[in-house]
Amino acid sequence: MSSVAIERAMILLRYIMENDDGLSVREASRQFGYNPATVQKIINALKSQGFVVQNEVTERYYLGPDAIRLGLVALSRLDIKRIARVHLEEINQVTDETVFLAIPAGNYAVYIDKEVSNQAIRMDAPLGVYRPYNCTAVGKVLLTDFVDEEIEILFRAGAFEKRTDNSIIEVDQLKEELGRVRERGWAIDNEEFSLGARCLAVPIFNHQRKVLAALTVSGPADRVGSQQEKIIQILKDHAKQISEKLGFGVPQVA
Repeated sequence: MSSVAIERAMILLRYIMENDDGLSVREASRQFGYNPATVQKIINALKSQGFVVQNEVTERYYLGPDAIRLGLVALSRLDIKRIARVHLEEINQVTDETVFLAIPAGNYAVYIDKEVSNQAIRMDAPLGVYRPYNCTAVGKVLLTDFVDEEIEILFRAGAFEKRTDNSIIEVDQLKEELGRVRERGWAIDNEEFSLGARCLAVPIFNHQRKVLAALTVSGPADRVGSQQEKIIQILKDHAKQISEKLGFGVPQVA
């Protein structure tokens, strides 16, 4: 498809989006000055990909399920930081430890927001910093949405790092660990990225039940360990609320 055809497809999609009555091929042809055959060809391509559907009675076209899903995904990704902000603040107040929000970014996890502990000895990291998947709690949580082949590709790409003697770098061992994370719903970095530090993380899901982000509490190993069960429950409660605000649990488009 040429750049001109792509531009016309976007124009037609926007027209459908902004008009409750949908799109008629003849009307669109007259309004935009396109050949009717050209409009029909573009609409057929969009229909084949699920971006438009046709009412068989009126023969008018409307947004399809994949266009709706695309919009929901874009919305959830734009809103994740804003929606999670108050939760980071509340978790920080209750635990008095540093809280991070992380998302997948290629071969690594990246922190996109944080609320830092007020304690003298605390964990901190710059926003935008990359962290390995294999030896961080957020990384393990995000990896639970990867299939085995994707994990093996990451391994071959050298994305897994041995930061301490506790780091898991063997693929089979990592897969076993991810199985435990999926089963219990949380992950731990027990001095795997940095000696003396412990992190606990849980997943945040989007409307498609995919892991969109990870929410984590980080601090000195002994301090976090002493309230581990409490922290995990707090994280799960807040992650559930964030996920619901992002559409998790909403019936899926057929």
